[in-house]
Amino acid sequence: MRSNGYVRYLAWAVFLSFMAPAIAATLDASQLPKVQAATFEVVVPKTENPKITYDRPLPLDALPFQVRNDKYNSIGTAFAIGQNRYVTASHVAQLGIGGLFGKPMLRDAQGKVYAIDKVLQYSLGEDFMVFSLVDGPNVAPLKADRGSHLNESVYAVGNALGTGVVVRDGLYTSNTPEEQDGRWRWIRFSAAASPGNSGGPLLDKDGDVIGVVLRKSPNENLNFALPIDRVLDASTKVSESNERSTSHPEFMDATHTGTMHMRFDLPMAFDDFAASWQKQDDAFTDQQWQALMAREDAKVFPRGDVSHAVLSSTAPINAYPEVLHRTPNGTWERSMPQHHRNNTVNNGYLDAGVAGSHVLFHFRKPDGMSLASLVADPKAMMDEMLKGSQLTRDVGVEKVRITSLGSPSVDTVFVDRWQRHWQRREFDLPFVDVGVLVYTLPVPDGFVGIMRYAPAQQMHVARTQLEVAVNFFSASYIGSLDDWQQYMKLTAWLPAPVAASRLDIDYGKRFAFTSPAFSLTFDTGVQRIEPAGNIALPFSFIDRGDGVKLDIAGISVRQDVNKTADVRINRHPKPFPDAPERSQGAWNQMLKHEHPQDGIPFKKDDTTWAGMVAGTPAAEPKALYTLFYGDDGSPPDATMKDKLDKLMKGTTIQEH
Repeated sequence: MRSNGYVRYLAWAVFLSFMAPAIAATLDASQLPKVQAATFEVVVPKTENPKITYDRPLPLDALPFQVRNDKYNSIGTAFAIGQNRYVTASHVAQLGIGGLFGKPMLRDAQGKVYAIDKVLQYSLGEDFMVFSLVDGPNVAPLKADRGSHLNESVYAVGNALGTGVVVRDGLYTSNTPEEQDGRWRWIRFSAAASPGNSGGPLLDKDGDVIGVVLRKSPNENLNFALPIDRVLDASTKVSESNERSTSHPEFMDATHTGTMHMRFDLPMAFDDFAASWQKQDDAFTDQQWQALMAREDAKVFPRGDVSHAVLSSTAPINAYPEVLHRTPNGTWERSMPQHHRNNTVNNGYLDAGVAGSHVLFHFRKPDGMSLASLVADPKAMMDEMLKGSQLTRDVGVEKVRITSLGSPSVDTVFVDRWQRHWQRREFDLPFVDVGVLVYTLPVPDGFVGIMRYAPAQQMHVARTQLEVAVNFFSASYIGSLDDWQQYMKLTAWLPAPVAASRLDIDYGKRFAFTSPAFSLTFDTGVQRIEPAGNIALPFSFIDRGDGVKLDIAGISVRQDVNKTADVRINRHPKPFPDAPERSQGAWNQMLKHEHPQDGIPFKKDDTTWAGMVAGTPAAEPKALYTLFYGDDGSPPDATMKDKLDKLMKGTTIQEH
């Protein structure tokens, strides 16, 4: 399939451009002029995003003269095989499809650049493309040799990324069957090959072409070339390819292998070919994911017994997001990647961690900054996040910090299966041909979200995977009382359970929160009610008989973010029959109002707590609610019981 290593490829390209000598092999010197004339670089234009800014001027003088002055990036090799007929590796040409650099072109030894006109022959599996040029040069094509040269000397030719034709010698060692179905045999050879050789000719001792150099061997110095007769004998009227590909979602242990069928009527203008290629590739991606999810449907959360552990768990309170994933034994569980917090300004921070190919993050906005303004201005939001990131641009051996990605190239809304409205932004990093996908949910103190970096050619694949992954993403909604009052005004971005709730705050007097499932009211006789107080709403996957929903699963109200004077309501779903004994035991304790739900104060982690089962449970409840009051001082038991009693009177449970 399409190469996904282009970022690594560029690093190799820069390295190899300094390491390769201009001429290095034992091919007869008389053959070199014709080989040099018929061999070309495949290049793409260098592009910059003028909206990107840095913390200092880019130290371009640290780059070699050729690299900093070249207007193009070299991505491979091509060579002439007929009158205005050229061949390269298809994976090289495909780097110019759907990316940020633009269309691939050929560059000759004198530096003249030629645009590709038409695709004449193509094979996805055999990895070649034959094409013509617009106003191409008059060069003598390399002669093809269909004969067998096993155990003979061969020469791998590549333009070596702008430093001149490099010829490396080796031995034609074997013929290896194609991996999928043995439909043809690869030439295996020991001549050294670098990324710059991809698409170049493999020559015999007479300078005739016997194959097209395609790829390095990952584990040994035996590289791959396609016999030239596979190119010469390919249809000039139609290209049809059937190649297997496997998809693997990161959130569950499952794979799906499908066959991608590509068809092109030839010859075809390169722009039309690229558009058709992209359309067929995107359609196959969609088919793969639809087939995988349909096959796994009965075992994908929240379906089946494998989801019971999550559905019967009490939601934790975490500002940092968590994700669900299916373990190798088939059960779903909550997980949270290791994450690290970097401070920004004015008590803001970016807390981020890596989960597979994704970056999960919680961005707390700086104090005094309007959440509404950041929601409305994606550039400003990303600029603030970058203050807590380590996103850099490599310039030679130096790393230059990026301070702004500018305005996004895509700014739209994505609605997930739980009806949450995500802000979907995409930012371009054209200097490495990479896109940045950022999906964010506004929360009272800033944003939670998921981010992914992907080669620009693979943005559709990355987008598809990410938009499935967000369905397994959850976080608590946390912020100060003042944050919450501002947040509740952003009606377009409120999750449905929050939009259906009411928050009433009268500083210094009264606090009230009402949701469809429960309500809580108290006054300053319980704890202070000030703008710096803190509210946390944990979310969980809840089934109340009308299907599983991502819903509010309790509340925590603290008098400030640091001091633990905490009013807390928790929802506890009834365990499934297959739940562990400890879960059944905890449920039975709540049903009997046993400790710690007996109203008797107790000490835990330097905090005194007192709790009760709230409301009047049904005879066979599907869920119970507990109400706890905590104080990090050492209040008398009578004070704790008095405050708990006041809270019980101010609490109503609507769910039974």
